[in-house]
Amino acid sequence: MKLLSNMAVVLTCLASLVRPATLTYQMDLKGQGQVAKEKKNEEILTPLTDAEQQLNPREILLGQPDFVADLELFVSEGVGAYSWAERIARKGNRYREESQFWIFVGEIGKTSVRIYSEGKVYDDMLPPRGASADGGLLNLRALALKSNVTFAALGTVLIDGRKCVKIEAVQEGNPNKTYLYAASDLKNLIIVAQVLAPKSEDVHSLRFVGSVERLRNISLDVADTLVEIPPGLKSIQHDKWTKVESAKVTYKNKPSMDFGVFRAPEGELFIWIRDAYYPWQYIYRPQEKTVEIAFQGLLVNRSGDYIWKTKENVAFSLPGYQRPSGSTVDTHVIVKPNSIRFRSGSYERDNAMIEVSW
Repeated sequence: MKLLSNMAVVLTCLASLVRPATLTYQMDLKGQGQVAKEKKNEEILTPLTDAEQQLNPREILLGQPDFVADLELFVSEGVGAYSWAERIARKGNRYREESQFWIFVGEIGKTSVRIYSEGKVYDDMLPPRGASADGGLLNLRALALKSNVTFAALGTVLIDGRKCVKIEAVQEGNPNKTYLYAASDLKNLIIVAQVLAPKSEDVHSLRFVGSVERLRNISLDVADTLVEIPPGLKSIQHDKWTKVESAKVTYKNKPSMDFGVFRAPEGELFIWIRDAYYPWQYIYRPQEKTVEIAFQGLLVNRSGDYIWKTKENVAFSLPGYQRPSGSTVDTHVIVKPNSIRFRSGSYERDNAMIEVSW
């Protein structure tokens, strides 16, 4: 079975639904030109039976069963694309995401905990994971609860020998269309989710074209321990940063009206300026007298929210910031007893100096 997309790259990905899984996808402009030829591969839907016509698509999404499966995700962005795979599980309102790079568990749409098995520690100061918070296959309930989304069962189709009801979801004001495939033999578990953007003649820009989520190796038997923090692990150490309440910031010799400054235990400063040419975040290292571009999520509150998005005056971070990242912006920082002055991260464009005083 092949599902029809408005871009050849999405077609290529969807065609993999009946072939062994692969996580290497390619897209080029020549491929996009094959859309017309791909139309012969359009899926053929079987009309719904009388019993299937009685199904309520919204109720199907609200009543999704627990599961554990391999997830493959592919996203096309016009001139580029990316993909990844991980093992995911959902039991009740809890979830797990595991790949060769990470393990996360938590409560869907609320909490997120990263597990570091080798160090026998975990980090619980994280925001909700995207897949569990935004209505992906782990949280289709979020989509079902949107009052401005209408659902329609279009017919049935076979995917890997499984009879699936194809459901179309259309959100008011959103031109993208979502197609969900509910497997009848898996208590109507959605095993494929496809999102398609309207067709565009612009094939040279970075833009969302389409995405596909696909479950394989599925089981409906999920152990409680799979979605919980393993016993014996300890909470990882966080450094506490405090807001410099007396701080003032100027950008191009003009006072900033949207900024923040936090100080670490050893004197490092985390600085952000939202009304600059570009809203970089910076770290000032007093011992080295250097300034670096910082990860925007370096400092968080206890709930894992980026501190610059809050009004709180206490923040936390992992101790990794103590090692220079190598992204030095200015090694000639002008240091005075109660101020520093350095070049902005966009200095080549804005020719701006930033001064922080306290």
